Amino acid sequence: MQTYVLLLLLAGAPQVVAQDPAQAGWEALQRGDGEKAASSFRQVLAMNPRDAQALAGAGVAAHMLGRDDQALSSLKRAVEVDPGNVYALYMLGQIAYGQGDLDLAIKSFERVVKIAPGNPSAAQQLQTWKKEAELHSGFSAQPGARFTVMFEGPAQAAIASRVSSALDAAYVRAGGALNTYPPETVTAILYTKQQFHDITRSPTWAAAAYDGRIRIPVAGALKNPAELDRVVTHEFVHALIQQMFPRIPYWLNEGLATYLEPGDHAGLTARLRASGARIPLGELDDAFRTADGDEARLAYAESYLGARVLADRLGANFPVFLQYLSNGTELPEALSIFNVAVADVERDWTRRAGASR
Repeated sequence: MQTYVLLLLLAGAPQVVAQDPAQAGWEALQRGDGEKAASSFRQVLAMNPRDAQALAGAGVAAHMLGRDDQALSSLKRAVEVDPGNVYALYMLGQIAYGQGDLDLAIKSFERVVKIAPGNPSAAQQLQTWKKEAELHSGFSAQPGARFTVMFEGPAQAAIASRVSSALDAAYVRAGGALNTYPPETVTAILYTKQQFHDITRSPTWAAAAYDGRIRIPVAGALKNPAELDRVVTHEFVHALIQQMFPRIPYWLNEGLATYLEPGDHAGLTARLRASGARIPLGELDDAFRTADGDEARLAYAESYLGARVLADRLGANFPVFLQYLSNGTELPEALSIFNVAVADVERDWTRRAGASR
């Protein structure tokens, strides 16, 4: 009797169908959930290690989690298994470029354009990268154990030497402050102002850029060597963060780069107090992408203060806190691990800025 009742109950129960892990992985990517996507694609690959789509998805998930070495490895494997996988080739090119591997980026996009000739954006990107490669082909290089400095001709040799020395100093300064050092070689490329604009498309107020390589316009740089050292240090910090803490908030990335620059930061806080304004935290990341130099300077000043407050409150725990953030822990939760309240940080931030919300 009991068995019969149990069978009736089971017959009337809703049927639960396990979601296909591949589908779950792609849906997780669309939601921006890298951890879930990575887990789902691992399930697929455990059953079929040569599933090109799952390899591509796993690569994108790894990139989303800031693990670009894993991302490149997985995407390369996807292309080996399926040489015509346009999605894998496209993502491989984009991530390779972000990692400073221009040759791999070009080769990947050449195949994209060949397989899918109707993709105008890919064709345009390919031409842009080829122009950059052609420009760099005429550059000299100063290779080192930790840094490679590329520059155009003898006229920039003295500046290249200064940049190399500044990078060594930044390595000690920033690495010591964050108790971590980038394991991979960092490349710095020196440009004329026009070359810098053509390559980076940065706003006119930008003094340099980092996109996997440090890029610096150096016209007249030796007239103000202290400013050159500041710029080099700022961009080196971005390189360090990209290798060690790639998923921290953008504003904190910029704030740390400013905080760890050599020199006096009093002008930043004075500018912030004089403005009487404050960019809301939720809008701070976008403020760095503005063409308005005044708004950008306000964003840098505010982010610098935020980074300084966090560094002061967390002390020796600051690098561990950054690792929690990079692993995906939300800022309030990461602070609570060290018994720091986000409200206290915000109050201190506002007080130092001399502005109220």
